[in-house]
Amino acid sequence: MVHYSGIWPALVTPLTADCEVNVPVVEHLVNDLIATGISGLYVCGGTGEGVLLAPAVRRTMAEVALGAASGRVPVMVHIGAINTEIAVGLAQHASLIGADAISAVPPFYYSVPFSATKTHYQTITRAANVPLYVYYIPGATGNALTPEQLLEICMLDSIAGFKYTSQDLFSLTRIMAMRDPARVNIFSGPDELFLPCLSLGVDGAVGTTYNFMPRLYIDIMESYLHGEFTEARRLQLIATTIITKLLPLGAIAATKALLPMLGYEAGFGVPPLPRIEGDMVQQLRIALEQAGLFDMIKREAKYGPAGDPMRGKLA
Repeated sequence: MVHYSGIWPALVTPLTADCEVNVPVVEHLVNDLIATGISGLYVCGGTGEGVLLAPAVRRTMAEVALGAASGRVPVMVHIGAINTEIAVGLAQHASLIGADAISAVPPFYYSVPFSATKTHYQTITRAANVPLYVYYIPGATGNALTPEQLLEICMLDSIAGFKYTSQDLFSLTRIMAMRDPARVNIFSGPDELFLPCLSLGVDGAVGTTYNFMPRLYIDIMESYLHGEFTEARRLQLIATTIITKLLPLGAIAATKALLPMLGYEAGFGVPPLPRIEGDMVQQLRIALEQAGLFDMIKREAKYGPAGDPMRGKLA
């Protein structure tokens, strides 16, 4: 079974005015993110608006992201959907185009028993020839699992682990105490809680804000792993301060609004996600300046690739 680690941006899906994938922007962003030293890419997840996009657009985005990555980093494609049939079709497509792994949220909107959740994942894994990661985000899906249930799902064939996007660190602590680290690969999801999750033993992280501040998170992780706890904490507090400026506007919409400030025309989100435009963009920029984002872009990274090639472009 695969075992991944490191910092993985939950890639935004840059869109044209017609809600089609903006291929040049995807390629530009992927190339620059890889240049920062990220360890992988997570495509069409929550940040990538996967469940809001038409399946054809999701397939295009997966193809473009894989082509842009060109084997330089692994690519995990989120294929979760409102019903099992759509998820299976997307899983088969991801497998055929060479995705390194797939991911899926549990069944959502409708309340289903745990047995149905397990059957949902079993059906997907039987249809695809790549490892699957559960995308656990109960605040969005309404499908809360106990630590025991989450680990039980991970014992199914071809399920390699999960992405844990929850503020409940007590449950994560219980999971980490019970899991077999050789069998269950765990990513943290809440960017603002990355360092606490890392201290509990997660293997890596998938996050929205890694689209524009991957160097910062690579330094948080490496500082912690090198025993530089004060520095790791200092950088996490800066990251969290920046995140607080995004949340009132919605993290995904705000991320898409700020990326053009850095040279990536990501477009708007799929309705009903709000548009941030006009004076709101300028207000967001001022708030981000005050929070220190642009200082982090200028900052010399401590870790990452030699020469820090993305200094001055991404935080």
